[in-house]
This record gives sequence, structure tokens and C-alpha cells, in this order.
Amino acid sequence: MDIKIAVCVCLFTADVPGPPRGPLAVGDVLRNSMTLTWQPPLTDGESPITAYIVERQDVTSPVERLTGWTRVERLRPHIYSYTVPHLAEGHRYLYRVIAENEHGRGLPLETRNPVEAKSPFCKFHIIVTNLLCLLIFTI
Repeated sequence: MDIKIAVCVCLFTADVPGPPRGPLAVGDVLRNSMTLTWQPPLTDGESPITAYIVERQDVTSPVERLTGWTRVERLRPHIYSYTVPHLAEGHRYLYRVIAENEHGRGLPLETRNPVEAKSPFCKFHIIVTNLLCLLIFTI
């Protein structure tokens, strides 16, 4: 009588999370702040997300273009939006968000185009002379 034993070996591999789902939307743009929103990754790498890392690159600044990305904030794992403060008016920024778990950081979700920090209101100048009153709007 032959006795056969079948052994099943199941490998469990944990990994870094996938990239956050996009698009990485930029809204509420003001002269010194803007708000980013995203969605959680499709896969967490079989380990819970522990944080989201928000980074920016000021493409207007020659120094920051050389140094690359600057970390802005590390957020709790249940937060999917962040208002980036302390921006310079007139500067253009790229952003990326990275999901992190106990195994490391996944691939980033990035904005495709730079966004300029500017007032949402138009600027205007008034020129008054004794012959006319001129109102000039700049958008």
C-alpha cells in the first residue's frame, strides 16, 4: 500500500503599496496655498497604508529645479486631501503623493503640469484724469 502525501506550499509576499489613484487634482488655488486631492491605491501591498507623503517641486526656482522634490508633509493614512501652505505667489509647482506601508514607499502619483500660485480674483488699475476714468483689468 502506497501512501502519498501532498504538500501545498503557499507563499505570502508583502510589498510596498501601489501608487495612489488619480488624477492628483489641484484646486482652491490661492496666491499662497492650493489643495491637493487623490484616492487610495488599488493595492496596499498586503500591509496597511501607514502614511501619505506629499512632495512639491517649484519649477520657477532654479535652485529647487536642481535639488528636485521637497517633502511638504507626512499625512495619516485616512487623509486623501491636503492644503499646501507657504507658497510664493507667481511661482509654478509640481506635486506628487506617495503611499507608504511598513515595507516602504510605493510609486508616486504626480501632477502632469505645473500649477501657478495666484489670486483667483482679477487685478485692476484705475487711471483717473480730468478727461476720463479708465479701469484696466488683468486676469
